[in-house]
Amino acid sequence: MQEKVYGFVKQENDELPGVRCSYRYESESFVVAEMLDGTFQESFDGTQYKETYDCHFLLLLWAENDEKRVYFFSDTKRVRALEFLDYLLPEFGLVRGNATEANGRIASTILQVQMSEIDITDSLHYFLKMSNSYFCDCDCVLAREYGVEHGDEIMNLPIYVKKHIPWAYVRSIDLVKQGENIHIKSLENESGLEIISDEKNYIMIGYRGEVYDIKKEKFERTYETTEEPLDVFVQMMDMLPAAEIQSTGDYVSLEEMARLCYPKSGVGIYAKKLEKRTKVFPVGDGQEYFLGRPGDYMAVRPDDLCDIYIIESEIFYRTYEEK
Repeated sequence: MQEKVYGFVKQENDELPGVRCSYRYESESFVVAEMLDGTFQESFDGTQYKETYDCHFLLLLWAENDEKRVYFFSDTKRVRALEFLDYLLPEFGLVRGNATEANGRIASTILQVQMSEIDITDSLHYFLKMSNSYFCDCDCVLAREYGVEHGDEIMNLPIYVKKHIPWAYVRSIDLVKQGENIHIKSLENESGLEIISDEKNYIMIGYRGEVYDIKKEKFERTYETTEEPLDVFVQMMDMLPAAEIQSTGDYVSLEEMARLCYPKSGVGIYAKKLEKRTKVFPVGDGQEYFLGRPGDYMAVRPDDLCDIYIIESEIFYRTYEEK
């Protein structure tokens, strides 16, 4: 009988080089493999392992210099690699990467403390449990379907309006020519935001430096424009917004081209406080998901119940008030 641990089934006859054992998740195309200590660097080829295991998600674990090391690969936009490892190694782990690949490390002594808090003694079982928790302890909202199926519920939510405080915007075509890809670091998306330059695509900058894209039509319905320049020191932003032009690798400061705008009076949103981790997948191909944590808010525009997104709790309290 095959061994099962937290929704994972142990694989038999795993003969990949450097692998001690591997487990396949029953609910997703996901494999977790524990590597033999000391062989990982010599044998590792992420593409080789992913293709051999034939999975969308791959997590590799190994020990090195009194640390536990992890590597995660994702080939779908349903899971960002960097966000996944941030979940597995909260607070005391060091994680780097992007939406597709990420690696992390945590001191073995700190990991032992975290394991003891949930009464687990085997590090592999700890990562299997955390991986299972990532998928099970999260609500997924498909905006197109949710807006239609939960319309009455949404319209019974309280309405909030933006306070009359300045935001900032940049037209994407002011950064690069039309059709070029722009990568922007964002407070809401650990791996960054990808935008295609187009006359209809604007970039919004919030009071903390949070960045998101917005369509021109939606922007014009929501904001009054000015010619006032953005001053990040006056705004006291937590993050200085910058864009990477993907074709060249050059960085362009959004501050230099941004102009202030103010919310139009009466424009509001429906909003609900989240009680658990929630992913919102917006309408439209190729868009990244919004990630909300307990205490954050899920927002819905009254003029389009399928326009659903996440607002971080502190940003919500600073920028919105109940109508």
